[in-house]
Amino acid sequence: MKISIIGSGVVGKTIGIGFHMLGNTVIFHDIKKKPLLELKKKGYAVTNNIEEAITKSNISFVCVPTPTVNHKQDLSHIQDATSEIGKALRGTDGFHVVVVKSTVLPFTTRTKVIPLLEQHSQRKVGKDFGICMSPEFLRQATALGDFLKPSRIVIGEYDKRSGDMLEELHTKINAPVFRTDLETAEMIKYVANTFLTTKISFFNELYEISKNLNLDSEFIAKIVSLDPRIGSYGIHGGYPFTGRCLPKDLKAFTAFAKSRNVNPKLLEAVLQVNKEISHLRREKCPSR
Repeated sequence: MKISIIGSGVVGKTIGIGFHMLGNTVIFHDIKKKPLLELKKKGYAVTNNIEEAITKSNISFVCVPTPTVNHKQDLSHIQDATSEIGKALRGTDGFHVVVVKSTVLPFTTRTKVIPLLEQHSQRKVGKDFGICMSPEFLRQATALGDFLKPSRIVIGEYDKRSGDMLEELHTKINAPVFRTDLETAEMIKYVANTFLTTKISFFNELYEISKNLNLDSEFIAKIVSLDPRIGSYGIHGGYPFTGRCLPKDLKAFTAFAKSRNVNPKLLEAVLQVNKEISHLRREKCPSR
């Protein structure tokens, strides 16, 4: 299949290289020169012209950043990319599927992405082009391995035709495929990430209690993690959750819940514990 990657950062680069390894034709697009130069040096097809990327593919993956600003998700990158994709779709023949890989809050694909695609393409979703929302579950340190051997593949589809094309693309990957609607797919990603933040803050709180009791928190966490229902990820006390995704997604989802008149007490406590652990760690390691 012919694939275009719109946004060639960590996620986009990983997905594109992974699909290339599986025998697909891939072209990378980005508005920044650096990632394209790096990919070009490795022999991959690249372009800074989004129209070229879209017209040379029949399925596009949107992998642009969705940062959290003032506890709310900033959709400017995805709105810009979606608008440009819509314009480029005017010059395509056949049924083109747009896949949102960027982490977006529930209802974003339906209420933000689809209207922009329809407006700028002057075409109708489900008839003239397709759309899916398929969250990624990649760890930055092991991204390519996670892509090639995932625990699950989630396909949120607007229509069956779009979902069929995306599932066909994954036939060489040995993992269970779950097909659902757009909003459920968006929600799955946030449930996963906010649970991981909760788990990390839980063990950080137990770490502080264990220190107060003069008990070995690492030994306790190690034994507790042997329970298959719990596992070893995030059990090492004294380390806040950081990185690109977990902090921003927790803040964005908490604000989203409040906007829906839900009071996410537990998630607010998770964030507070993380702030306290971060502060303690800075005091202990001021030079880092």
